[in-house]
Amino acid sequence: MGSGEIDQTETLISNFDQAQQALTDLPAEHKQLSHWNIWAAHVFADVPWQTQLTQAMTIAYARMAHRNGQLSTNPRTYHNEKHINDLLLRVMYCAKHYENQLNPNGLAILSFFSACHDLRQNEARKTDDFESLVGSNEQASFAEALRIIAVTGSASLWSEHHLLLLQTMIEGSTFGSGGKRSKNFFQGNLAKHLLLELQLPNKNDEQLVLLGCDLDTANVCLPIAQFAASAVHIYDELVAHEHVAISAHQFFSEQQKIYFFEQQAFNSDIGLALFSAPKANNADKLSALSDHISGLSEDTPASGIKAAFINKAQQLELQ
Repeated sequence: MGSGEIDQTETLISNFDQAQQALTDLPAEHKQLSHWNIWAAHVFADVPWQTQLTQAMTIAYARMAHRNGQLSTNPRTYHNEKHINDLLLRVMYCAKHYENQLNPNGLAILSFFSACHDLRQNEARKTDDFESLVGSNEQASFAEALRIIAVTGSASLWSEHHLLLLQTMIEGSTFGSGGKRSKNFFQGNLAKHLLLELQLPNKNDEQLVLLGCDLDTANVCLPIAQFAASAVHIYDELVAHEHVAISAHQFFSEQQKIYFFEQQAFNSDIGLALFSAPKANNADKLSALSDHISGLSEDTPASGIKAAFINKAQQLELQ
């Protein structure tokens, strides 16, 4: 696959019934979408599109598990169905604290974004003369999200405007490293740059898009041992699936500081309010963790670097 066309997974799981059947192959202890389903049954009880949204979420989740997760013959360690669960927990957390600012429409868009924004992870990279800064994976993920919506219906939810917000959210989750480290001029999520071009008249819509992309990088707020585990999963996926020739020593020392202090930022009001303090509480521990790896020999095998990274993070969490 290289251009977002329908692949084997999409053919095998083309509708809700096939998605449900596919998910029966997961282990009995797998949480699947159980927590979100319970929450959604309450939050979306009075809207006409609840059933269609639930079906769309199930299809996206099953495809993620089959293509990249526990049902895959070549699973990814980070971009799998558990990443969907992580984001949905953050959606529910935001809804709990800002129930007057996040209405059912907004929460539905955030939920479907969480399920769809990483559906495609193996698209051909763009060449130097690309016209858009939007990543190939993100463009293909939105295209697949549209096909899922077409299968499940719910036109009353997916108005042209709501589709625009979903598209901007998914395509805006493209992550750039900026400056000398990238061909792209931007750092962090692309969302705020896309929003500048769109000039949406409703600032609440802008905030919703920014919040979705904030949720995608909120791993910086996790307890430091969980953050470390997520970093290891990202590294392993880069090496195994993206075939990136990256030094484990550099990735777990300097690169962690660059990501945490330079690249990642919260841009939405809700993201800033809920996640800034937990991130700030991790700052000293993150620095200590990265410095610990910097102190190791650069010749240390990747397995040794990863073990030292996890062990040090667990020690820091107890302090």
